[in-house]
Amino acid sequence: MTKLQNLSKRYKEHVELVWQRNISGPEKVWFCIYDPNSERKIRAGIKEFEIYTIQSGHKWTEIDLSPFFEEWLSENEYREEYFSEPEYLLDDLSELKEFLVEKIRGKTSDSDEDTVIAVLGIASMFGILRASQIVELIIDKVKISGRLLVFFPGERDKNNYRLLKARDGWNYLAYPIEAEED
Repeated sequence: MTKLQNLSKRYKEHVELVWQRNISGPEKVWFCIYDPNSERKIRAGIKEFEIYTIQSGHKWTEIDLSPFFEEWLSENEYREEYFSEPEYLLDDLSELKEFLVEKIRGKTSDSDEDTVIAVLGIASMFGILRASQIVELIIDKVKISGRLLVFFPGERDKNNYRLLKARDGWNYLAYPIEAEED
């Protein structure tokens, strides 16, 4: 069994469990953790996760964050200034955060307490926003009523998560889904 098959099997086992309804936003977050080198394989096999979700009686909504920074920057009135002096871009990212919230809200408007919101492309924001900021934005501003499944290319040591194995991690309350070691 490949690591991707093992990971999707672990996800299947978890999504089939009875969902508690009276839990906090951070407790509704699941991190599907995999090696960053497997990103293309995850994307190619994402339908398997969707099928398992639907077979378990839940709904599936997929959001790819990858194009969002580019879209935001192309629409930004200060884009030329940011290109000439990129350090100014990171001074105030509140507009980018609002843009992300609106994009995600638009894609999750018909979700309910039985919906898995699957987020891909979190690594596309690396160096701009921390993964923890993105997850907190979704929890606080979008208000997921079902479950938030974050496909996380990185690693975990207990509750400490490191995106792309590169940045100091953060401690998070999310439920980890990982492939079992062979």
